[in-house]
Amino acid sequence: MNEPTVVAVDAATTLFNLPDYRVISTTLSADGCRQVIVESEQPPGCPSCGVVATRRRERRFQRIRDIPVAGRIEVLWRKYRWYCQELQCQRLSFFESTTQVPPRARSTGRLRDHLVDAVIRSGRTMSETAAGFAVSWWMVRAAVNEACLLTLPNVDALRPRMLGIDEHRFRSVRYFKDPDTNSWHRFEPPKMTTIVDLDTGQVLGVVDGRDHTGVGAWLIQRPLGWRLGVHAVAIDPSAAFRKALRMWLPRTAVAVDHFHLVSLANQAVTEVRQQLSHQVHGRRGRAIGGDGSFEDVLGIGAVLGT
Repeated sequence: MNEPTVVAVDAATTLFNLPDYRVISTTLSADGCRQVIVESEQPPGCPSCGVVATRRRERRFQRIRDIPVAGRIEVLWRKYRWYCQELQCQRLSFFESTTQVPPRARSTGRLRDHLVDAVIRSGRTMSETAAGFAVSWWMVRAAVNEACLLTLPNVDALRPRMLGIDEHRFRSVRYFKDPDTNSWHRFEPPKMTTIVDLDTGQVLGVVDGRDHTGVGAWLIQRPLGWRLGVHAVAIDPSAAFRKALRMWLPRTAVAVDHFHLVSLANQAVTEVRQQLSHQVHGRRGRAIGGDGSFEDVLGIGAVLGT
């Protein structure tokens, strides 16, 4: 019986299952981390002329981030620089790259896919995903942003019935100290406005700022039939958003989203509780079980006559 003349795949490569790579060696460190050394399975082609290389020039080890396989793992890629054998090609040599690890990448494609799946499809937070995969928060954010740019649909081709508009800031206010004057300066990152389809949760657009100009400019770019198909818009209690909707969606019902309604209700209850505590005890209320200030909230309705 004739057998095909192909390279036999070893068990380690099969279990590791990283496309385009084979496992060279594995070691277990004292702290329990497993180090896996891999290399490419096939000689690469020149990025300029496409001729497959046959002669190596040098090699180096590159650490790449990958998904944890049965525990913490460190992947080292034995990466080669190859000579280009084409005489007419201006590129003399090049480092190899693969589909999983493109040029200048420091992580595998399957790791980025798992990060996107955890955030978008499973609904996990970015910080939780970063801790679970032992990567930085910034890497998770970059992977999600890249996936969103690749999967954003043609907004004008959609027909959303309900929109959600809310402001967003990608990070909190920070303070920096001037080394020359020893004074602290406040840095407030700019805010953005996100527009989503409430039926599907799909992000439709992101505009700079939180005023009516950005939202209005985005709405006016939509076709007339698209705008007439919107029946309701949920916003936060913002006069700027309301102004943009009056201008470009005058027939659309506008509502305040439940998050801000509950927040305003909680704020009102807190203010009334503090006023009652000052009237009865002459100070603010303490924890539950202390002086009973928090229990007084139950009697707010009777005091207000409701």
